Amino acid sequence: MLEKYALPYQRTASKDRPRFEHIVAQFIADKEWQGAGIRVAEEMKVLVAATAAQLLFGFDDVRLDHFERIILHPDSYRSGRKGTLHQGEVRPTAGVIMVSWGDLLRGYGNPRDGHNVGLHELAHALWFEHKLSEDKAPFLHPELLQRWIDHADGEIERIRNGRSRLFREYAGTNQAEFFAVAVEYFFERPGEFNAELPELYAVLCGMLNQFPDKASLS
Repeated sequence: MLEKYALPYQRTASKDRPRFEHIVAQFIADKEWQGAGIRVAEEMKVLVAATAAQLLFGFDDVRLDHFERIILHPDSYRSGRKGTLHQGEVRPTAGVIMVSWGDLLRGYGNPRDGHNVGLHELAHALWFEHKLSEDKAPFLHPELLQRWIDHADGEIERIRNGRSRLFREYAGTNQAEFFAVAVEYFFERPGEFNAELPELYAVLCGMLNQFPDKASLS
């Protein structure tokens, strides 16, 4: 099923696939899966879990344990007091990650455009997971994290001034959104990311312990 449905797995080097499969199986088993107006099929779990495995592959034991529930919507949905349209959300206080299945599929339908709601929301979850664990067992290296924040501040300012040559405007919202959008570009457009912002790209490589611009299927 991974081979059929999960593009991140298809791009994984054959020697790394057993570990990727283990992360996927563990993620599926550890989470409570719910559908909001949709029946959660096994292939849906597989694709979400494969997206998580892609993001978490460089960590030994980070599995987003704080987030116990995954809620899938059939497509974009309205949420909150203002009824804002969402493709996904992360709610740390409730331990919930929400994703629009339709938008997730569309993201993988164009895997080089820098838009992937699964990576985006899971990156938010990773950011919050670190914040919740940094007093006990932080997993993002503090020096690298500070370097990331310093570099990100400058790029956010360029985005807000319309001078960024890489990231879309939404990345300039705040540090959390910048990180989530950067993760999308990191996996979907790594060569361009590295060419445009090599220092920022190198810091993210160190934080996630991954080098997607050098990935191969050997």
